[in-house]
Amino acid sequence: MNEKRQYVRMGTVFPVEIRFAGDAGERSGLLFQGFTRDVSDGGLCVELKSFGKQTEKLLLVPEKAVDLTINPAFSLHPIQAAAKIVWLKKQDSPFPPRYFIGVSYTRIDPVARARLIGYARRLLWLPRVTAGFFTAVLFVTAGLFLHDLELRKENKLLVNGLVRGAEKRSAIASNLYQSEKEKARLESELTRAKDQIEKEKQIRAALQAIESGREKLKANLENLKKETKAADSLVLAQMLDWIRSHQNARTGLVASFEGDPSLQDEAFTYDQSLASQVFLIFGDDKKAASILSFYENTARKSQGAYFNAYSAFDGQPAENIVQTGPNIWMGLAALQYENKIKDGRFINLARGLGDWVIGLQDEEGGIRGGPGLSWYSTEHNLDAYAFFTMLHRRTNDPKYKQAAEGVLGWIQKYAYSAKDKRFNRGKGDATISTDTFSWAIAALGPALLDQIHFDAEGIIDFAEKNCRVSVKDVRPDGSVSEVKGFDFAKAGHVGRGGIISTEWTAQMIVTYRVLSKYFFSTGEKEKASLYLDKANFYLNELQKLMITSPSKTGQGRGCLPYASIDNADTGHGWRTPKGSRTGSVSGTAYGIFAWVGYNPFSLDNH
Repeated sequence: MNEKRQYVRMGTVFPVEIRFAGDAGERSGLLFQGFTRDVSDGGLCVELKSFGKQTEKLLLVPEKAVDLTINPAFSLHPIQAAAKIVWLKKQDSPFPPRYFIGVSYTRIDPVARARLIGYARRLLWLPRVTAGFFTAVLFVTAGLFLHDLELRKENKLLVNGLVRGAEKRSAIASNLYQSEKEKARLESELTRAKDQIEKEKQIRAALQAIESGREKLKANLENLKKETKAADSLVLAQMLDWIRSHQNARTGLVASFEGDPSLQDEAFTYDQSLASQVFLIFGDDKKAASILSFYENTARKSQGAYFNAYSAFDGQPAENIVQTGPNIWMGLAALQYENKIKDGRFINLARGLGDWVIGLQDEEGGIRGGPGLSWYSTEHNLDAYAFFTMLHRRTNDPKYKQAAEGVLGWIQKYAYSAKDKRFNRGKGDATISTDTFSWAIAALGPALLDQIHFDAEGIIDFAEKNCRVSVKDVRPDGSVSEVKGFDFAKAGHVGRGGIISTEWTAQMIVTYRVLSKYFFSTGEKEKASLYLDKANFYLNELQKLMITSPSKTGQGRGCLPYASIDNADTGHGWRTPKGSRTGSVSGTAYGIFAWVGYNPFSLDNH
C-alpha cells in the first residue's frame, strides 16, 4: 500500500506489455497487453483486462517476477525493465473485471526511469501551471484593463480641464479683443474731436477706463494661464503621444485618421511630413527618421515621386495619385531634419524631390499640380517657394535659388489680387481657400511681401472677413460652447453653414505669430501685441475643440478632430472624414505647431 501512495497519476496512459516468468525464473511465454497511468520512482501500476483462472493463480504468487516493455509517448523506442509484483487488486464491477497490478522495478535503465517519472510529474503539474499562468494572465489583463480605464478617465479629465480653461481664457481674450476695437474707435474719434474740448475730455476718460479694464483683464488672463499651465503641458504631451501611438513600428508610417473606417490605416504623405516635424520638435529624432527612411528606402514611386498616400500597415500605395504638394512637404520634412540633426542622412531625399519639382516648372516659373496635370495650385507654389529657398540655404546650389525666383514671379503674376488684397486658389481660379492666405505670409514672410508690394495685413484681414466662422460645438457630455475659427472656404459659397477646420485655423495662428514677431522686430509694438493677442485667442478657441481619443490605441489621449463637423463638403473637392469625432494627424500636428509657435516654412524655429 506504501507503493500506491507514491504513484504520480498522469493525465494520459502508456501501453505496457507484461510477460510472466516461470517458477524457475525462465520466461513463461505468457504475454499480456495492459497500460499504465500511475508511475513512481520504484515502479508502476499496470491495468489488465480479465483473464483465466490459471493466469490469475500466477499473479497471486508473492513477488512474482515479470518482464516489462513500456511504450511511453515521449520515446521512439520502448523501455525494457524487470520487476516483481508487490500488490494486486481485482475490480469485478463494472463487468468485465479488471486487475490492477503494482510492480516494483528490479532492473531498469536509470535514465529511462528518470525520464518516465519526470514526464509523469510534468503532466501532473502542467495543467496546474497552465491554469496558474492563465489565471495570472487573467489578473494581469484585468489589471491592464482597469489601468486602461483609469488612464482613459484621467486623460479625459485632463482634456476636459483644458477645454474648460480654454473657454475661460477665451472669454477674457474676447473681452480684450473687443476693448481693443473700442479703443481704436475712440482714438479715431479723438482725432476728429480735437477742437471739441468737452467731447475730447469724455473720450479721454473713456479711453482711460478702457485701458484700466484691459490691465485687469490681462492680469486675470495671466493668472488663469499660470493656474492651467501644468495641466495644459500634460495635454500637449498627450497630443504628441497620440501621434506616436498611431505610428506603425514596421513601416514607420503614422495612420492619418482615427474613427473613420473607410480611412483606416491610410497614411497621407502630407501628414507624414507633419508628424515627422512634430517628432523633431520634441527631440524624438528616431521616430522622425523612421518616417523619412520609409520614403527614401521603401516607398514605391510613380513617375519619379511619391504617391499621395500609403498604407501604414504594409507600406503599399493607398492612392494611385502623385501630386506636387505632398512631395514638397516630404522635402520640407527632410530639410527640417537636416537643419536640426545635421548628419546629411536625408539631404539627398530633399535634393531629389527638389530636382523632381523643378522638372514640373514651366517657362513662367509656375509649378504644375503634378506629372501630366495642367492645373496650377497657389498653395503648391507657395510651398515650392519656401522649399527651394530652404534647399538653397542648406546646399548653396544656385539652381534652387533660381527656381525659387521663378516661382515668386509666377505668384506675383497669377496668385495675388492687389485690388482685393487676396490670393486666388490657383491660376485662373478665384475660389477662396483659407490656407493660401495663411501660407502666403508664413511661406513668403512679411518682409518679402512688403518688398513685392503685397499687403500682408490686407491679406489677413480678407481671410478674417471671409473665412472666419462661429459654430456651436456639442461636447460628449451634452454641453454646448460657441467656438470661433476658420472655415476651409467662404461658407456662403459652399452652400452650407460654417465649419471650423482645425488644421487651417492652426495655420492662421502660426501666421498671427509670424506677423507678431515681424512687427516686434520693426518696433511696431502695438501691432505686434495685436497679432499675438489674436494668436492666443484662436489658440484658446482651437483648444475648445479638443477631443479624447475613442480608440484603445489612443487611450483617451487628447487630439484634434479634422473639422468641427464630420462628412461635410470642404468646398475644395473633398469631404471631411466620416465617423463621430474623427481624430486627425494633420489637425493635431498643426495644432501643436500653433501651440509652440513653429513655422514649417522656416529654418529659424527655436
